[in-house]
Amino acid sequence: MSGHKVLAGVPRNTVSVPVYTSRTKPLEPPPGSDLQLLTQLLIHEQYLRAFVKLLTCWASNHNSSSQFHGKIGVLASPNSSETYALGKPVNCVLFYNDYPKVQKHIVIRLFHPRTTGGKYALVVRSGSGWMSARDFFNKQHYLMLQAEARSKAFKEIWSKDKRPRISMAAKKDGNTTSRRQGLAREAEPRNTVSIGPVFHQFLKLPQEIQDIIWVTAAGLTGMFRPCRHRISDVPVPHIHENFYPRPNSPITISIMLRVCKSVNAHMAPWIYRTTKFQFELTGFTNFLWISGPVNRTNLRRVTFKFSSLALLHCLRWLSPDPVFLLFDPPAYTSPHGLQYFWRCQIQDLVRELHLHTLTLDLHSVVPHHVQMVVRILRRAFGGVKYVKFVEDGKDICEGHWRLQGLRERQSWRTMCREWFEAHRAKGGYMSDERRWKSTEELEKDMDAERNFFDSLDD
Repeated sequence: MSGHKVLAGVPRNTVSVPVYTSRTKPLEPPPGSDLQLLTQLLIHEQYLRAFVKLLTCWASNHNSSSQFHGKIGVLASPNSSETYALGKPVNCVLFYNDYPKVQKHIVIRLFHPRTTGGKYALVVRSGSGWMSARDFFNKQHYLMLQAEARSKAFKEIWSKDKRPRISMAAKKDGNTTSRRQGLAREAEPRNTVSIGPVFHQFLKLPQEIQDIIWVTAAGLTGMFRPCRHRISDVPVPHIHENFYPRPNSPITISIMLRVCKSVNAHMAPWIYRTTKFQFELTGFTNFLWISGPVNRTNLRRVTFKFSSLALLHCLRWLSPDPVFLLFDPPAYTSPHGLQYFWRCQIQDLVRELHLHTLTLDLHSVVPHHVQMVVRILRRAFGGVKYVKFVEDGKDICEGHWRLQGLRERQSWRTMCREWFEAHRAKGGYMSDERRWKSTEELEKDMDAERNFFDSLDD
């Protein structure tokens, strides 16, 4: 080789040593070296911590069992190849707060929210399939209750029978404790996430909060019109037709009262006592009938909006018997005797009511009819504490011009005479037999009930 000797052990060709720069792939530790194992363990730990954070996000906003209280501990596998990722099976240990000695090995899968701002979803392996977190934790809760009941029964039997037998007390729940418990690695506290009901059970909330939630869900605004269709002798604008509109609500009152017996037992009386029920010329008798004897007695606030037919309506159905027999205002029913049946029925029903507030909407009511209408209504009900006057839902003061008929108290005789003289020439306000009689004959008929017609009280 032209003066050069070949050295033993030295390659004939030049060996190129790779040099890595910032633009090339970084240096990797040799395979199997301690540095490579340490790097894999660090990456494995980072994935584990990230998964625990995601599991914590699920635990803080989940739709799981409202009964189960416990913890989920993510197992740190010694095999660094095990993955901790969304959608992948992850080995965990389930702890029970009420049973500290009981642990259960479970496999979970955590899924990313489907929508922005949504919730993480969790499923748990059950047999050969998967079960939602709600179903799984509900099942675990009731299994533990059953195991506790069996344990108490066994203790009672053991206390009565002193003969030695195989003890089951060491294993409080043999069915719910996994066989792999002894092989399961205990989860570190930092990898443990507490789980439990995010919200309190509804029926355990304070009663005032329950009431607010129910009335908001059912759209109860304090005013309710059971009869939605207006029947009036005077056309009114559409704004008066729906002066108290009901807002759109996710549930109806009937659905709310069918949720459970405890809700019905509390909410039904509460609704009847706090709601203002508004009625017009129709619907009041049917409402009292279908409400039933228990709910009827809970009515406290009733509003009437009779328009210009207020006094005629009260004479037909709610007036005292001497006044009704004096005028006998006709009601076109078939058969004719049905009118008297309805009158007796509504008077029996309203006599059961003891109202806190009786509200009279004076829209279109003749001012000098107000006193007689109020007198009839107060006498018909079992009791009325306060009488309130409004006009299209707006309160009116004491000196309002519509209340001029209340300024001077009149006897039944005076009010009946004014009604007779004002409507004797019109049909439909009184019987034909009364219309053709004179005022002197009217006075003579009222003298037969002198004590009533000359009185000023209600």
